[in-house]
Amino acid sequence: MKPNGLTFDEALELITAPSPLMTLAAASSHLLSRGYDCRPEMLELLIQNGVVKPAGENAWSRADVDAAAEHFEDCDLLTPYAEMCKTLGCRYADFLRSLREAAKRESAKYGRRVPDDDLYFVMHCEPPRDDRPARISFTFCDDIRQRVERGEAV
Repeated sequence: MKPNGLTFDEALELITAPSPLMTLAAASSHLLSRGYDCRPEMLELLIQNGVVKPAGENAWSRADVDAAAEHFEDCDLLTPYAEMCKTLGCRYADFLRSLREAAKRESAKYGRRVPDDDLYFVMHCEPPRDDRPARISFTFCDDIRQRVERGEAV
């Protein structure tokens, strides 16, 4: 079964590529962007408890970050959005991909950049079935669509 939070590769694809070695704060921020409810103090605790063993406080490798993500996944320490996705029967990556696709689609349709921000869209969820996870899609909120059509800033 796939994790609810983003994998390292999905985070690269959907958010930003981290540097090869990260500081503790950067590792925490990266894990948060992957859908894990992580703060620097939590990573310090993982080090103290021997869950992860980075080369140094400011030398977190991909393997260290993935080990922390696996621990957070096992403990179900997810951000509210990742938890919502778990409840709906999809993954956080599915949510982010669908949101990005909706923003790209509307940007192309109206010839101007539409942010991939869920405040601009209505989320639709088809429940999971035996053979597939839930499907997430987004459509423009009516008020945002009207503002874009009038040429107003969004």
